[in-house]
Amino acid sequence: MSVLFRAALVGTVIGLMEVLLYFYGPENDFTCANTMLLTPFPAGLILGWSIRLPRWWQVAVVAPFVNIAIIALALHDLTFPDIMDLGVLPGSLIFVAIGVGGHVAAAAILVPGNWTLHASVVGAVIIGFAGMSLRPDVIAEAARARRLAHSGIPLIELGVQEYRLTHLTEWFGELEEGLPSVALSYERLRDRSEIDLYVMPKTAASPQAACTQPVPDVTYRPDVTGTCRQASADVWVRTETAYTRVFAKYGNALVQVTSDTVEEADLLAVLPTLRSSTAEKLAAVGEI
Repeated sequence: MSVLFRAALVGTVIGLMEVLLYFYGPENDFTCANTMLLTPFPAGLILGWSIRLPRWWQVAVVAPFVNIAIIALALHDLTFPDIMDLGVLPGSLIFVAIGVGGHVAAAAILVPGNWTLHASVVGAVIIGFAGMSLRPDVIAEAARARRLAHSGIPLIELGVQEYRLTHLTEWFGELEEGLPSVALSYERLRDRSEIDLYVMPKTAASPQAACTQPVPDVTYRPDVTGTCRQASADVWVRTETAYTRVFAKYGNALVQVTSDTVEEADLLAVLPTLRSSTAEKLAAVGEI
């Protein structure tokens, strides 16, 4: 069994271990991330020794640093959840690729052998992950689209050309407070005034109940009060000191349209323009 094949085998096992740690490791994200970064050290030592990898202890020490370099340089804008949000199989393949890349590169550098082959392998690892580093946004966008598609939140947008969609924010992670929702931020072209469209499942609340106890409460200030009144069937308006909010139903969605600069009449006017959208289209907008 060749040296590079043994190193690839060890890297594959380490990559799969990282996937298991992600799903079944510590619940605290910080602790889990640190565990995933440190585990390749002892795992590489045990696996390298058991498979009789030449210079196994040196490779086991160097390979995790190569892994960290790959993550920092090639996947610098991505988190572990971003990677796994691609799906179990694609996410697992990325972790395996990192493990294999780190161990094979370390073995190619440290273990004597065919240096032409070893140099070619190191070059292939560098080129492969350097290419990935040029477009980490592609992975992030694909992960965001999958999260949106599986969120259970109706995907809608404004269908009026007067407003330009600028940001998308997801509020349905395990650590987020409040009801799951998607926030779409728009800018009015003529004066750059901003409005926000919050979309939730219609089971979150009725428009009247959402108006009385704002869903979601974007001010996060319990001392902010407002008055509610019905504008039309299933459309309620909440007036506050700084914000005006409109609550309504659209298909299977409860929506909140809010702004601190746009007038109530203009907020009401955007409701008829609501239309269905796709996860891919919304994910391409980006997240703040």
